[in-house]
Amino acid sequence: MAIASHELRNPLTTIKGYIQLMESRTKNSGDECLNTSLGKVNLQVKKMSGLINGFLNTSSFDAGKVFLNTEASELNDLLRETIADLKVNVLDHDIQLIFHADCIITADRDKIGQVINNLTSNAAKYSPAETTIEISFRAYKKTVSISVKDHGAGIKEEDQKKLFDRYYRADNIQTRKVSGFGLGLNLSAELVKLHNVKIWMESELGKGSRFSFSLPLKQV
Repeated sequence: MAIASHELRNPLTTIKGYIQLMESRTKNSGDECLNTSLGKVNLQVKKMSGLINGFLNTSSFDAGKVFLNTEASELNDLLRETIADLKVNVLDHDIQLIFHADCIITADRDKIGQVINNLTSNAAKYSPAETTIEISFRAYKKTVSISVKDHGAGIKEEDQKKLFDRYYRADNIQTRKVSGFGLGLNLSAELVKLHNVKIWMESELGKGSRFSFSLPLKQV
């Protein structure tokens, strides 16, 4: 899996480079059809990159090569940075950060950013366009829980028990329209477990879903 993923990344990087070159040359050409087409191609390349990165991360977990670089970070800053990156790709949803009094977490900043990215991207995939995705957190004595809530169709109870399993995807009309291999939630769960905390979800049909995970707070 790791070898195949690396081999796929090389031509994909080249394709991405040529797309960026063409976009820079056609930006002021006035050819809306060409600019729109290049934008769509670039979006598909980003999706392929995400799938390949998922396979690479999975193989790294299997090989025991994933390690934490923990540090103290301000949670609001981390969430703001992650949401700014997300808004580049998640164009048809309104991502809202519900602010609270800031707190300091002790965690691997990059990996937690990846978890939030995965959960929010999933929420966008499985909820109607133009709906809101809410990201919030609640602090306790020693931990803080971070939640990503969507306003989608919800998830059946029998599927909820398996959502964090590798390669598992709920089989319904909506999921058949979305590309993926069922790796995002599994990788998110593995990254959270490395921090010795937990991840969970709540969902009700017709009312959307909320995915949450906890992180340790910096102890004074």
